[in-house]
This record gives sequence, C-alpha cells and structure tokens, in this order.
Amino acid sequence: MSKRKSPEDEKMPTGCSIALIAIPAICLLVYSSEMNFLLCVLCWFIIFVGLTSLFGSSETKKKQKEEDIELIKQIFSRERKELEDKLAETRELARACEEGGPSEPDLTFNGISQQYFDDINGYITQFLDFADEISQDKGFAEDCNNLDNVCIQFTEGPMGSNDPETFKGKLEILTFVDTLRNFQYAGYPLDLMKKEQLGILLYMLRDFGSVEIKYEYLSIYYEGGVSGLENLAQQMFAVPEIEEKFYIFKLLSGYNDEKAKKYLVMQYRLISLASKCDGVVTDQEAQWMKEILKLEETCKADAHGDETPSSDKRDNIAELNNLIGLETVKKDVITLTNLIKIQKLREEKGLKVNKPSFHCVFTGNPGTGKTTVARILAGIYRELGVLKQGQLIETDRSGLVAEYVGQTAVKTNKIIDKALDGVLFIDEAYTLVSDSKSDYGNEAIATLLKRMEDDRDRLVVILAGYTDEMKEFIDSNPGLQSRFSRYIFFPDYDANELMQIFELNLDKYEYKLSAEAKEKLARLFANAVATKDKNFGNGRFVRNIFDKTIERQASRLASISNVTVEQLSLLTPEDIPDQTE
Repeated sequence: MSKRKSPEDEKMPTGCSIALIAIPAICLLVYSSEMNFLLCVLCWFIIFVGLTSLFGSSETKKKQKEEDIELIKQIFSRERKELEDKLAETRELARACEEGGPSEPDLTFNGISQQYFDDINGYITQFLDFADEISQDKGFAEDCNNLDNVCIQFTEGPMGSNDPETFKGKLEILTFVDTLRNFQYAGYPLDLMKKEQLGILLYMLRDFGSVEIKYEYLSIYYEGGVSGLENLAQQMFAVPEIEEKFYIFKLLSGYNDEKAKKYLVMQYRLISLASKCDGVVTDQEAQWMKEILKLEETCKADAHGDETPSSDKRDNIAELNNLIGLETVKKDVITLTNLIKIQKLREEKGLKVNKPSFHCVFTGNPGTGKTTVARILAGIYRELGVLKQGQLIETDRSGLVAEYVGQTAVKTNKIIDKALDGVLFIDEAYTLVSDSKSDYGNEAIATLLKRMEDDRDRLVVILAGYTDEMKEFIDSNPGLQSRFSRYIFFPDYDANELMQIFELNLDKYEYKLSAEAKEKLARLFANAVATKDKNFGNGRFVRNIFDKTIERQASRLASISNVTVEQLSLLTPEDIPDQTE
C-alpha cells in the first residue's frame, strides 16, 4: 500500500519559492529597459509561480486538516454504529441472495426447521403487534402515568425505533425485557447461537434492527450480527427484576385483566415452544411454565392485606351474571343491590329510610367463588355510593393476629386502615376464635368490632368460611351477631359446572380438548362430585387438574422433534390425569 504524501511533501520548499520571486524581480528592476516583451512576460510568470507556492501551502494545510478531522469523525461514527452497519450489511446480503445470490441457501442451519422458524416468528409478530396496540391506548398511558417514573438508558443510544425517552419506546423495551427474562427464568444463559433462543434473535432483529426475516437466509443473520446483539441484550439485564416477573403483565393487571391474561399466554406459548424444540423438557423449564400458569393467582391477594383495586370500567352486574353456576348467590346479590337502589331513591325523595346492613357472611366450601363475588360486591357498593373507593382488602387470621401481647390491635388496625372506604374480606374468619388462653384472636375481634362502629360509614366487612364453623363463630359473640345478619351461601359446583370452569382455562391459555379427552374429563368430574367430602376444592380442584394436564402434555410432547402449534394446543386422553394423582 502506498503511503499518502503529507502536505510538506507535496508543497515546494519555502527557499525555492523565495528565489523564484527574487531573481526575476531583480532582473525586471535592473534590465527592464534592455529586455524584450517575451522575457518580461516570462519573469512575471516565474514571480506568480513563486507567490502561489509560498502562500498556497497554508491553504493546503488547512484543507488537509479538515480531511483529517473528517477521517476521525468517520472512525468514531463507525465504532458507534458497528452493530447497525453489520445489520445493514446483513440486510443487503440477504437481499442479494434473494435476487440471485447463493443458489443453495442453507436450509438446516443450527438445526432449525421451517416449521419451528415460522412458529417462533409468528409469536414475535404477536409481541410486536401487542406492544404497538397497548402503546396507543391513551387510558393505559394515563393509568401508568406515561411511565414517567421509568428511566432506561443504553450506552449505544436508541436502537431502531425504540426511543427510551418515549412512552411507546419504553413499552417496547419492557416487552422485550420480559421476553428475555422469560428465557432466563426457563434456565437459558444468554447465547443467541442456541436453537432454543431463536425467539430472542428474531425479536431483536425485527424490533431493534428493523429486519424482515426469511428462513432461507437465516444463516446470514446468525453470522452477521449475533455478537453485537448479545452485547445489547446483556444491557437489558440491568433492568431490575420484579416480584411479578413480567413488567407488562404488572402494568396491565387491574387496568385490563383480559389483556394481562393474553400477555401471559403469549409468553407461555413462546417458552413452551422453545423448551420442546430439542425434544427434552428439563425440570427447570417445566417448573417455570407451571409458574407462568399460576402467575395470575400469585399476583392476587396473599392473605396478608393485599388490595384488589376497584375499576370504574367494570360492569359488575354483568360480571356477576357471567359467573358459572352460583344462581342463588347471584339472586342474593341482586336483591341487595335493588334494596340499596330503592333506599337511595327514597332518601332523594325526602322519605324516611331504613338503612340496610352492608356487612355479609359468605358460607360454603373452598373454591366456590367467594373472593370473586366479594370483589364484585365491592364494586357495586362503589357504584351505588355506599363506598367512595370500593377496593377489596383480603386477609385471614395471620394478617390480623400477632404473636405477642399488645401487637394484635396494632396489626388489625393497620389492615383496617387500608380497607377504609372499601371492603375488608376475612377468609376463614372462624379461626380467630381459639380455646387457648394465650391466643390473641379475641383481641382482633374486639378491635374489628370497635372500628366497624367508629368507621361505620367508611368500612364494610365480609367474613367467609365453612358453613357450620361460621355459624358457630358468629353465635359465639353478641357483637358479631348484631352486626352480621346477612348470610350468602355458596353451593358446590356440579360436574357440568366444573367442566365449564376447565373450558375457561382452555380458552384463556389457547388449548383445546380432543373428543376422547373431553369424555375422560367428564367422567373424572362426575366421579369427583359423587365421592367428594367436606374438603372438596371445587374451582381449586379444577385448577389442579388443569395444571396436571398441562404437565402431562409437556412430558408427552418432549420426545417429539419440531412440535407444531396444533400439537401444542391439543390435549389428548393420556394428558388427563386420574383423580387419585
């Protein structure tokens, strides 16, 4: 390679330039009268050349300096945009291939089949569309305060259209972070060359690189920018982990539960497909998929005073009527609702009113929807002006009773303070009473009764538990008897209703039963109802059967290569567990 000449190499030496000027100038001064016209012109030309050489060198130096600065800029720009350039080269190479490049594209690169690629790419399309959809929801943006409290920075600056300064950009980045963590929780160290992590690679190429992927040229994308993409993905892990695991799920919960569930389903389906691509489902993969299925429940109340917020958007009566079974419960709740409406109307007309008691006792076996109806009733109370906020605070004995003297009243008052202007729901309330002299349950009851009186216009209490135990509990204390006169009984579900609950889970997580599987499941529920005892779990029993069914399907599909979406969706008879399992 030839060396570029410096400005000093290219210009005439300064001494020569002066000589070129001085010699012809002296000749003109001394011999001008004796010189002919041509000699005079030649002298003036030599002087001009000398002047140009002398003063032109500074202009050359200035120009060269500008060129050097531009070169430095190009070097830094090239370093900062190395990944973008790599992706651009990859796009051009793929386009060249499409227009007549390699005649035999690699169709088996990294062991990825066309079907697996198409399925994964389809799920990535769903994520990108979902993020775009929720980013345009003005109500959602307002609900989460435009994510103004979220600050995301990357050392390389914004990638693609994901500007971390905007609400849309933050949502898109958090959606990807959720997806990245989904793979992490399933036990995959970051390695985009792994077949299982095709979803991450396609997500980054499409979202950050704005690349439209074609299966035929997948090897080009693997070879073109994996290392740069891994560096960027590594930065994503700086986003703190949260208890709910998924940021978008947390943000949507309480605002739009249906979209929150849809988002969970998308994450579940993606990791389910990835975990089965090698024909083996590890214990960690199976456990994580099971945790996703239960995530909705774990985000609800943990019996220590957790809050389910009210929603102005909820049609509480419609939600009540859409519940499976519980016809007598629906009738009781609607009767109470009508009573409140009429009393409000009488009050507005200036008539005397007999103010009804809003406190309730819910009786029945576990899993019959008592918590769900309590939440709906809290919303109805808010709609009708009985309560200002209508939030539901769930707790049990462990959230009210302390271990040492003097702490129970403090603990109970703390939970009640959270429930003011809403509903306090105490599950298995009969456990507050004990024969032990060192038990502080009675102190919790006394504190509760006092606050119900002191805050009678701001607090509604619903007690729940087994029928006989709750009757005995209420009858044991005159204060409870005087304040709780409204009982609502929750009957067990029959076999047909258990099947309907199971089918709701199928719809929620995009599964379907074969005809033979449905027959086996119907027999299981019929037998469960016929042989049930006092501890029968009802809806919880259905949920356990559903979880075991999904686990068995995962074990059945683990040995199959290139599992299709149809196979992932279908539940067969061998997936349905026995009641004794």
